[in-house]
Amino acid sequence: MRIYSRLLFSSLFLVFLFAAATSAVCGELIKPTRTLQSSEKTPGNISVFSEPPEFDVFLNGIHIGKTPIISKEVAPGTHVLRVKETEKEITILPETSLRISLFKDSLIEIPEKKAEFPEQTKLKEQPAIPEKKPEDSKKEKKQLDPFYFPMNPRGPIR
Repeated sequence: MRIYSRLLFSSLFLVFLFAAATSAVCGELIKPTRTLQSSEKTPGNISVFSEPPEFDVFLNGIHIGKTPIISKEVAPGTHVLRVKETEKEITILPETSLRISLFKDSLIEIPEKKAEFPEQTKLKEQPAIPEKKPEDSKKEKKQLDPFYFPMNPRGPIR
């Protein structure tokens, strides 16, 4: 009886070990977190500014707040934006930000500034500067006009 129970236990253990090894090697597929259809559902952002502030802002006829509005999530697509009495049709893309400002009764899109990284400049070989000799400095002094204003603070002599 003991032999059979040990044999049964060891066979069950081997079956369990084989099942664990197969699931570890084969594994189950992980469902994708993003699909092409899900990108349409991701919202975009809109920011609305005006000078002076505190103008009512309407998006598709719905009041969304007063200026300035910063990073308001909006469904992607075409919308009608109204600030004060000015209307404009805007298009919001998924996962993008749109910045609009009211300037002189017209809505202007503010372009997004992209951070530019300075390129590593290569050190250019600069020509060697010739050393000045004391004789050269004497020649330069002789060439200067003594009546030139910076040299004579009282002004030109006539």
